[in-house]
Amino acid sequence: MSTDSLEGLCTLVTGGAQGIGFATAAECARRGSAIAVLDMNPQAAERAAGALAERFGVATCWAAADVAYAASVQAAVRACNEQIGRVDVLVNCAGIMTPRLAVVAEMPMDDVQKMFDVHVRGAFLCSQAVIPDMASRGFGRIINISSVLGVLGLPFRSGYAIAKHAINGFTKSLAVEVARQGITVNAVAPGYILTETLQQRLDHGMLDYALYADRAPAGRWGLPEEVGHAIAFLALPASGFITGTIIPVDGGYTMRGDPGEAIGAASGVEALRAVRERFAEPAGGTR
Repeated sequence: MSTDSLEGLCTLVTGGAQGIGFATAAECARRGSAIAVLDMNPQAAERAAGALAERFGVATCWAAADVAYAASVQAAVRACNEQIGRVDVLVNCAGIMTPRLAVVAEMPMDDVQKMFDVHVRGAFLCSQAVIPDMASRGFGRIINISSVLGVLGLPFRSGYAIAKHAINGFTKSLAVEVARQGITVNAVAPGYILTETLQQRLDHGMLDYALYADRAPAGRWGLPEEVGHAIAFLALPASGFITGTIIPVDGGYTMRGDPGEAIGAASGVEALRAVRERFAEPAGGTR
């Protein structure tokens, strides 16, 4: 097993058909991993797996599952194991956005429960499904998706914040529990990332790009590829001494003390084109 490559390993990404999940699957595939795409949308999962196989020449498979249900998760993991052999790396990326902003006094409990079911219950059930086989081989990587809302307090998003704070606690607790079985457990905490979903919200005037770009010292939003790069790093065999960490991928959003400090102008959304070009395939190969 190479320490700085994912060749010979198999990565399962939940919510892997789009956004950060697909970018993560692509980065792991670029590093040589076989890929299992798990998503609620079977057509999207199949398309994503096919695109990754064609682009990177790695083995891929897909399965449809609702991560909030144990039977659905177990069936999907079995199907992936049958097709690619095993799961060495699990990326718990399935998630949903806050359906509506509301003060706690007016927030429907159903909204809070949905956040918990998908983000926390989903990560728990998927981890539960793969840990025994990982432990039997003495190697495994579990990477959870937290958020800046799992670190900071922001108003009107309590359901999402509860779920992401819980992910951080689960990450640390599980990391201790399985460390001596050769399994590491970490989380990444993205800031504002220009996924397809957030692009749609920008297009409909539901979010202000400049407001959140200015809050981050980097002066811009991030790209899914940048989060995928951090996740793939944590998946490497060489990252075996990193466990129980919550790594912000947020352009400094969570560390900035006073948003009123004069540190220069933020970039416009068009500046992300140059960043995206860094992740384009190099001429002459995909790896």
